[in-house]
Amino acid sequence: MDDFILSLFMANDKLRKNTLYQVLIGKHTSSVLCYAYFHDLLPLFSAIPDLNEEKFYQKLTDLMDEGRLKEEQGQICSLKKAKIPNLLQTPTFQSLDFFKFGRKEETCWRSVRFLLQAASFLNKENNYIPLENAPNYTQRVRVFIHRYQKDLAKRLYYETAELFQILSEEQANLLAQTLSGYQQEGAAFFQLIPDRYGRFPWSSLYRSAAIHSFLAQVAKHPEYILYEFLQPLFLQNFNQSMLQTRKLVQQGYNIEKVIKKRKLKKGTVQDHLIEWALIDPAFPFERFLSQKTKEKLKKLPIRSFTYPFKELERNFEVTFLEIRLYQIGRKKELLC
Repeated sequence: MDDFILSLFMANDKLRKNTLYQVLIGKHTSSVLCYAYFHDLLPLFSAIPDLNEEKFYQKLTDLMDEGRLKEEQGQICSLKKAKIPNLLQTPTFQSLDFFKFGRKEETCWRSVRFLLQAASFLNKENNYIPLENAPNYTQRVRVFIHRYQKDLAKRLYYETAELFQILSEEQANLLAQTLSGYQQEGAAFFQLIPDRYGRFPWSSLYRSAAIHSFLAQVAKHPEYILYEFLQPLFLQNFNQSMLQTRKLVQQGYNIEKVIKKRKLKKGTVQDHLIEWALIDPAFPFERFLSQKTKEKLKKLPIRSFTYPFKELERNFEVTFLEIRLYQIGRKKELLC
């Protein structure tokens, strides 16, 4: 756990310990999401949902006592003299993206394994022990078997082979060894994780990194059967209420009409828009930021996300939503 915590400070001068904890457990508020985004921690949002708060703070205290971290004005920072590992930036873990895939990663991978198993037995043998028997798995697999029938096994074979060729050899081998099918029985992840990653939280992060890498590649191929199969689960990774707000805005509703239609508070709709801006590279910033407002906000300090909002609103005569959207767009390099 020490190496993991220290790795979080590699790209950050200072982090608020309370908010850092909320990022790791996945507290779903726009303020926590934005904090994660601006500090390059969004891929680790909800990475350890069961993290014990007291033990986490005690671990920070221990690292400060050891002279590896220090606290300044309520924020934690690393000491220059401390040798801090950078494991999260190694190729093994760079594919982690809990924000996009973490909520449904297990369901996605179990679904893929079951679909591949069922397809491998088509026209060969009916008497086998299925990997899954819950309706939420079996019903969807039956639909795809019926939809694609004889072509299913062949197409899935080529899609999976192409995806594994794109992944690193390490991650492709890990995932491939968990697959079961005709004359093949897959292993459990705990049997395959290297000893050097055997301790918490690296063992779960190692597995997640491989799954996230696979899912990220599937998401790039809407022509794949696997994409069609997983798309509903991809959407379930996100705030469903936010997706409803997004749909209305895409249909032409403005903020006031969305509030009236959905009977939500203005702050809730603003939170939805902020979260949408975080997840979507095609977010329509121009719908909410006039050219005049963008000209004003060009003068924002680069690290304006660390400033109090009241100060920014007063100095630039803009709204909270405009400031936040501009900050996000600028970090995405979509706004200058």
